[in-house]
Amino acid sequence: MITIFSPHITSRLLFVLDFCFGEKGESYQVYTNEMEYASLDHHDLNYSNQPLAALYTILPEGLLFESEIYEGKEISFDKNSLQIDGVCDELSLVFYFLSRYEEYGAKEKDQHGRMIAKHNILYRLGIHKKAVVDQLVKSLWGELELDYNRVRDQFKLIPSFDIDVAWAYKNRKFFRALGAFVKGGKPLQRLGVLTGVKKDPYDTYAEMRHIAGKTEQFLAFILLGDWGPYDKNIHWQNMAYGSLIRGLNLEGEVGIHPSYQSHSDPSKVEKELQRLEEITGHEITLSRQHFLKFKFPNTFKILSNLGVTDEYSMGFADEIGFRAGTSFPFRFFDLELNSASELRFHPFAYMDSALKDYLKLDPDKAKHAIKQIMDEVKSVGGDFIMIWHNSSIHDTGEWKNWKAVLDFTIEEGLN
Repeated sequence: MITIFSPHITSRLLFVLDFCFGEKGESYQVYTNEMEYASLDHHDLNYSNQPLAALYTILPEGLLFESEIYEGKEISFDKNSLQIDGVCDELSLVFYFLSRYEEYGAKEKDQHGRMIAKHNILYRLGIHKKAVVDQLVKSLWGELELDYNRVRDQFKLIPSFDIDVAWAYKNRKFFRALGAFVKGGKPLQRLGVLTGVKKDPYDTYAEMRHIAGKTEQFLAFILLGDWGPYDKNIHWQNMAYGSLIRGLNLEGEVGIHPSYQSHSDPSKVEKELQRLEEITGHEITLSRQHFLKFKFPNTFKILSNLGVTDEYSMGFADEIGFRAGTSFPFRFFDLELNSASELRFHPFAYMDSALKDYLKLDPDKAKHAIKQIMDEVKSVGGDFIMIWHNSSIHDTGEWKNWKAVLDFTIEEGLN
């Protein structure tokens, strides 16, 4: 049991302590009375300006004792030391990054309304490829003479796939298939698939099943929105699509992939969730946003209100690394309500298109970049989640030799 002194107990402080200790298997007790704290047999953490005896003292910056959102919080990194408004307060830093404080009111977005990696504070400080929050927690465990090995040993590899378009050519409505045949390229390949001579290039489900059989956890997120410019999935009532989804559900877990146009529309998300529940026959509690398009805190309030408990969009669309500074799941803290939700974020380390299309890496350089990130996650014992698509592992055309990058990730994660 860790004993902690703090002059105040707030929802923000408890959120951070739960992440640092409780969720990692270490119980704690917070005391607000100095005399009561002084009478204890041992004194672990003093989170105050009072000169109390303790293994470790952190001088509060004040963020955890506030209840409002204030613009202009300054995060700096100098000589391997992170500071918030000039104060080395590890607990406030953890809260700042996990609450996504900087994303409330953020104005600079890309054409899809997403935060660009270069606007993320960790990217600007050049430390977005370091799990800085996890390293702060690991260091804190060391100061408190706790055994972090039992946390580090919990490292887990979690492959995940987004099914944006289940098949390139097969199982489409006649008029769309005909229009695609007339307008689209690769007519011989298209004809070969439609006549059963060739395999559809997006039909990579045998490879995905093989991965599911090798890993402890396997996730697939299913797009079931209505047709639109960025939502070009197979119709949700297509029998072959339903059969495919049920098969993936047997291999691992499936979640909803809320459509591009749904991120701020509760009725659309609810409709898409109901579609997936009708197909699978059970409640759906996992979600990842299509295009990683979301807005703080609106999107996550919608998901939480609809019964989603686990959300997998926390990462960069155009970079690799740690958007929130952590590789561990953490609860959504709603700064507007100043309280923690039951919704839990599961950060991902990289997405296939970020490596190839945004960073312009070749497969060999991509492997090297992945190795660096994975070593970081292994050093703290977090979850290594990556995003691939069924349409990116067929190992032909623009994705030639990229299946080897996925295989490399799996092999590194299981070793």
